[in-house]
Amino acid sequence: MVRGAIIFICLTVLGVAETVEVSANHIMSDQLKGQTIMRGNVVIEKQGDILYANEVIVKTDHNKKPSNYQAKGNVRFRVKTNDGRIMQGNANQIIYDAIQEEYRLIGKAYVQEQGKKNSIKGEVIVLNRRSGSASVEGDKKKPAKIIFTLEQNKDQS
Repeated sequence: MVRGAIIFICLTVLGVAETVEVSANHIMSDQLKGQTIMRGNVVIEKQGDILYANEVIVKTDHNKKPSNYQAKGNVRFRVKTNDGRIMQGNANQIIYDAIQEEYRLIGKAYVQEQGKKNSIKGEVIVLNRRSGSASVEGDKKKPAKIIFTLEQNKDQS
């Protein structure tokens, strides 16, 4: 039973057979509901990417493929992008829609490129991997904020 739950969690978190290290104070997997809940000091590591949260819920479809991830409470992350950049950030909550390939960072959302001033800050940040689009929303008290460095073309210098 425990071995089956561990395999289910690994497949759920990744969708494929890769090495994932998951630690939490409590992990509960229900294959019939298609849901894995991790609570308390949750840490998920995969190929150098890392996610910290108070709670992570992973939902799967009828084929046991991950469809939705929700990280709640003191959410922090560090990921390496396909082009080699390191992005780090935090939010009160992060929802990832695996079908749409869309991240939604909610509540005091912040993302920064490591080693650069490039950053996005707002109440809600939406990043879509498929379309490459990004949007940020502020609130009545704090507007959305984007900081980026304009890199000069070497041919024009």
